[in-house]
Amino acid sequence: MKLEICIQELEFTFVNEASLDKNVENVYIGDLLSMVMRKANEDSLWLTVQTHVNAIAVAEMLDFAAIVFVEGLWPDEDAITKANDLNIPLFVSQDDAYILAKKLAQKGI
Repeated sequence: MKLEICIQELEFTFVNEASLDKNVENVYIGDLLSMVMRKANEDSLWLTVQTHVNAIAVAEMLDFAAIVFVEGLWPDEDAITKANDLNIPLFVSQDDAYILAKKLAQKGI
């Protein structure tokens, strides 16, 4: 599913200036970066509380479709700048990861 379609009706705040023309194949929920690097798949929509620039590096390495920061957490300015440079879409959701995962599952992801 295209990212642009995936995020419709989910009340995300779009944080940066990246393209939404990416495919979302699945969702990965995790905050321990070493585990994310071992377990997540490319084209994932990553739900996390990790808001720093290292999260952006992990998203680039794994070719994630986007990052959604849950529970209203916002990435720092270094992370936003790096995500813009790498064209990685960043979103903020007020929902926790569990609620958001249920909403995404209802959309077929």
